[in-house]
Amino acid sequence: MNLRDSNLAKLPNRVFDALIIGGGINGAVSAAALSGKGASVALIDQRDFAGFTSQQSSNLAWGGIKYLESGDYGLVRKLCLSRNHLIDSYPSRVREIRFFTTIDKGFRFSPWFLWIGTWVYWLFGNGYTRIPRLMSKGQIRREEPVVNTSKAAGGFEYSDAYLHDNDSRFVFQFVRAAMDRGTIAANYVESLGSRREGQGQDAVWITEARDTQRGEHFQIRSKILINAAGPFADGLNQRNGEQTAHQHLFSKGIHLIVPQITPQQHILAFFADDGRLFFVIPMGVRTCIGTTDTPVERPFTEVTDEDRDFVLENINKRLELAQPLTRDDIIAERCGVRPLVVQRAPNAAGDGTAGDGDATEGTARDWMQLSRKHAIDVDPAHAHLSIFGGKLTDCVNVGNEVAEIATQLGVRLPHPHYRWYGEPHRSVHEEYRHQARLMDLDSYTSPDSIEPLSSRLWRRYDQQAFELLAQIREDPRQAEVLIKGTDYTRCEIQLAKRQEMIVTLEDFLRRRSKIALVVPRQTIQRAEGLMEACEILFGDQAQARYDEYFCEDCEITPAQSQQTPDVA
Repeated sequence: MNLRDSNLAKLPNRVFDALIIGGGINGAVSAAALSGKGASVALIDQRDFAGFTSQQSSNLAWGGIKYLESGDYGLVRKLCLSRNHLIDSYPSRVREIRFFTTIDKGFRFSPWFLWIGTWVYWLFGNGYTRIPRLMSKGQIRREEPVVNTSKAAGGFEYSDAYLHDNDSRFVFQFVRAAMDRGTIAANYVESLGSRREGQGQDAVWITEARDTQRGEHFQIRSKILINAAGPFADGLNQRNGEQTAHQHLFSKGIHLIVPQITPQQHILAFFADDGRLFFVIPMGVRTCIGTTDTPVERPFTEVTDEDRDFVLENINKRLELAQPLTRDDIIAERCGVRPLVVQRAPNAAGDGTAGDGDATEGTARDWMQLSRKHAIDVDPAHAHLSIFGGKLTDCVNVGNEVAEIATQLGVRLPHPHYRWYGEPHRSVHEEYRHQARLMDLDSYTSPDSIEPLSSRLWRRYDQQAFELLAQIREDPRQAEVLIKGTDYTRCEIQLAKRQEMIVTLEDFLRRRSKIALVVPRQTIQRAEGLMEACEILFGDQAQARYDEYFCEDCEITPAQSQQTPDVA
């Protein structure tokens, strides 16, 4: 029995302290915080973990410098401190990065004024990062030749942080940490509705659930219910009869992944034609460009030709490339909604749409200035929490707040001061590095890799990397790259099979790894070793899962191509 099946069997057989519905960043940190402090927790998601909004971010942990303009100083201060805390807590996964910003002539603010703003931003973060720097047009041209300075008035440089791996991997590591501390988690489990039964201390929530893979129905019982369904939180509350003070508006954002634009490891930041911040973000040997900020009424969105043209037009205006970027250069696309929290109007229907009159705050402020703050609505009478909004930067605060609220609702936390987040102690990392040196682990690093194998394994798996060392020590073949052209080794695929609840090939290619973000789809399909990886992950379902993922390209099969692809 695999891990997911084992967890599914455990979900109906006990009364949990908390059931969390939604395995995005808010649900993942809630589970990690509660289980780490000693609560019994169940976590379900109707898709894969981080399978919706939390896989579509900019991969940034930033303090929200743009909110200075709207006067949200308290939020900026809080996010800057949260960013600093993430860098301290996850030194291998969250790293400081410089933002290299160019200001055009005629912009509504001068470079000098914005540079002063970066100092305010730096001070809000307690001077944790490198100091800001004012740059002349000539300095910009010398330090980053790819930037078109023909209309530049100057620029500046400041610091924020970014996720070294993809956002969904970061979320899953919280899910993994929660399971290590007792959480019973299962993906592809849909909530069909919940009801409250009983009185007083004997009252429980009964949630009707369905395994979407097999169609089996069962019930999950819990003392409290936590709605962490992200963009679907309003609809879930309506189904469960919960009234809340907040609701969501939706903003669509897209990013395009293209070949590497500059080898410099900084983020190029511009103001697009409509005035919003626009980024060129390094992603290994690729570059992520965007984003848009388009009001939409529903969570389900897609990248349109208009979106692609907006991003490409803005980037081509501001960079001096050998050839302008076109749609043919797009390797992958990211598209999702930002759930923006606003006060619910008295006449709001509560169905999760952004209809006329539903958002009192959204009409009072410029759309693009709506912040990514979070709010937690609590129904003490029914022991119910609803988490609205939020972003990766603020995730630790969300987890701590949920744990504190849970105690107020009667959940006993035997270890209230336990630090439930962060990488293992430095001494553990040092022991790992020492064992890796004794094995000469980095000698197994693929020539095409941009990072030593030892660093990569620790960042992705922290303490589980010791298990990988043991496998490689016993059988050096386990350190070989299995899917040619990627940097994923044979032992990593096997670990993913045992520990990461991978149900579909997309779960691995898009979320547990970022292969699908940086490698063209057809190149992945032809990659030597892909079918062997599928056989490890899915057993006798390997071909079916392969066909399911590549259903649009079924004319190509692994047997038709034996060449080793030129993959990043």
